[in-house]
Amino acid sequence: MDSSAEIESAVSAFVEEVNSGKFDAALARFTHDVTIVEDIAPYRWRGPDAGAQWLTAMAANAERLAVTEVVMDLGAPQRIEVEGTAGYAVFAGTVLLKRVDQTLREAGLLTFALERHSNHWLIAALTWTGERPKDR
Repeated sequence: MDSSAEIESAVSAFVEEVNSGKFDAALARFTHDVTIVEDIAPYRWRGPDAGAQWLTAMAANAERLAVTEVVMDLGAPQRIEVEGTAGYAVFAGTVLLKRVDQTLREAGLLTFALERHSNHWLIAALTWTGERPKDR
């Protein structure tokens, strides 16, 4: 498998793990010094606990919005670049925020900086850039 395909596979697996609640597996895909930028306060997390803090913030946001389920629908990669052990990837994404009576939708981009460690890619940075949630 070439590096671009490996990166696409790693990102897809990460999104699926988050969607299915396999948070330990998803968090294991981060480097120890990961940086996450997201449209939920405090908007940036960095370091060894960044992933867990980000997931906690997402859960609190879902509770605040009375959301019962959050699902990321990952689109095809728009760009993947690899230079040695460094990778960069941009994917279109759609977040569905499901409530009892409606589903909110926000489209955007997921941007990843990745590092190759041994025989796998780890996420060193993750950024979500998207519109405000709106009725589907």
